[in-house]
Amino acid sequence: MESPLYRRPKELAEIFGIGRSTIYRYAKEDPNFPKPLKPTAKTTLFNVKEVEEYFKKKTAEVNNEC
Repeated sequence: MESPLYRRPKELAEIFGIGRSTIYRYAKEDPNFPKPLKPTAKTTLFNVKEVEEYFKKKTAEVNNEC
């Protein structure tokens, strides 16, 4: 069975081992972080593949700086 394409911030935080507030901070402060989907006023969803690619890119940047 395929995993969902979109996840809530809490689920993303668990997947990537970071805090939920970190997800929101990246979304607010980093223009390169994938934009959330807001299907309703109280629901925020992120595309898992886009967030995964963002973290891969960030990791590569950090590794290249060392």
